[in-house]
Amino acid sequence: MVRNSKYRFVKICVLATIGFVALLLSFGLLPSASAEQRCLRIAMPEILADQWKIDLYHQVMKDEGLCVYPRMYPQVRAVYALRLGRIDGVFAARDDLPREANVAMVRGDVLLGALNGYLIVRDGPVKGIEDLGDEVLGVPIGATWCDKLLGDYPNVVKVPRGASMLQEMLAEGRIDAMLLDAYSLGTSGGIPDGYKAITVDHFEVHSWLKAEYAQLKPQFDRATSTFLAALAQ
Repeated sequence: MVRNSKYRFVKICVLATIGFVALLLSFGLLPSASAEQRCLRIAMPEILADQWKIDLYHQVMKDEGLCVYPRMYPQVRAVYALRLGRIDGVFAARDDLPREANVAMVRGDVLLGALNGYLIVRDGPVKGIEDLGDEVLGVPIGATWCDKLLGDYPNVVKVPRGASMLQEMLAEGRIDAMLLDAYSLGTSGGIPDGYKAITVDHFEVHSWLKAEYAQLKPQFDRATSTFLAALAQ
């Protein structure tokens, strides 16, 4: 009887030890699982849709110890995706992003650009949006900086494919004028012949993360700086 009790005690000790070791192993695996869950889904503008740019962005973030999934989103969809929790940050946006998305955000310290917003209109007497009459004005969908300038101007066409589509529509006579930021204007062919660019706004652009990832901002900023430097080469 004593012998059976001894074996029973040893068996209980062995099982307890196995359970304790398993518990330690499970806790040891938790950081890895947590790191996998913390892969950041970052909205990228369509102008960075080249695969090598996407791969570069992914790599510089990886070099800083961050797992990032770049996702191509027009600005309006990026704001909507933030509201729904489908993304964790935005590569490039102005300071009204948190208000537009109604999400707590932290702004990266790296300045991506200080841009002018332009009204592109035919050469002539027009000096601003207030001088437009019945001209059809094209604006990119999701360009929030445009909204505050439009007021109650009625003849507005919002297009889904940004600068390239606006340039096509202007050339085809489907619109009479357009609003574009300096970067988008430059990458889409510049000011068309017979038109002029009137500065109607000025704003800074930064990268953004949801506030819950604020502790990752130093690595995020360093990777962003590396990315910009590589693009400039």
